[in-house]
Amino acid sequence: MKKVVISLTIAAALALGGCANALTTEIKTPGDEPAASEDMQQAPVEDTQKPVENSEPTAPSETPAAEPSRQDGERFETVIILEGMEETVQYEHIRNEAIGIEMDYDYESFVRQSKPHRERFISGWDDPENPENYLEVTYSSKDTDTVAASISEELSKEYELITENFTLEGAGECIRIDASEVKGGGFSPDMLQMVYVIPASDGCRIAWAHYAIEGAEGFGRRFAYMVNTLSAIKRTGTNELTDEQAVAAIQKYCYSANPELEDKVKAEEYPIYWDVSSSDEQEIVVLYRSYTGSINRYYIDRSTGETYVTEFVPGIIEEEQRTDETLNVWDYVD
Repeated sequence: MKKVVISLTIAAALALGGCANALTTEIKTPGDEPAASEDMQQAPVEDTQKPVENSEPTAPSETPAAEPSRQDGERFETVIILEGMEETVQYEHIRNEAIGIEMDYDYESFVRQSKPHRERFISGWDDPENPENYLEVTYSSKDTDTVAASISEELSKEYELITENFTLEGAGECIRIDASEVKGGGFSPDMLQMVYVIPASDGCRIAWAHYAIEGAEGFGRRFAYMVNTLSAIKRTGTNELTDEQAVAAIQKYCYSANPELEDKVKAEEYPIYWDVSSSDEQEIVVLYRSYTGSINRYYIDRSTGETYVTEFVPGIIEEEQRTDETLNVWDYVD
């Protein structure tokens, strides 16, 4: 088993600028483009043990949270190591109690997009609507091993994976999934992914880094430092979708996928509608009847918003069949 500790080097004298409000969608122009790095003294340190597949259940590591040492929105300087050199970076401390995390992020290099169901940190050099280099943090009510298995199953379609136990300074032991080799190819793909599945008493937290291969030693290292500061805290509020939100979100999703659909609805030439097919404490099923006559059902996790889709075409398909289509309904909630 390969265990690694990432530690942050804190500057000898912190320049505290007071409390600032947490930024959500403000876009900042980064200073210098994040530098690539070939080695990082505080990055994961190689040991002689071969990574092994995680086979034992990972116990929740969350402990009762004390008062935070930093306030939400507090900004400060710290030092990281890139290319063997010290680099002073500007961090902001954030708390998102809806998903149950607190962490620090480099606000000069990344734009924060905050929603109740997720935190996303996008490179200031990327298009915020279609980013390549970003870190996304979410919550799942499922246990760590179940979530890690599901993510691994999906990533293994395109990548050779290294799955290992890993230790974060803020969150303790987690499962780390490294997707940095093309499946069956023996070489690196254009886009790399690194996933941390962090156990907590109410499920788990998922920190998912995406970055281009040319940014592996720059963005990849910066994301690693940020994830190392993450810790799980108690979630507050239900943060659950209502039936009405689910229907409106699926309608918005369908309009975004087919820009002509809204005109067809207004024309009233075809029977087109969205409705709740079933609903319980965990799941909402929204039915969409298309103008083509096909019936799609969207199976929505009421808490996380994760959704899969089935299709039924009367006279052609005898029963509904699951498709490859997935989405997160929270992305379409106004």
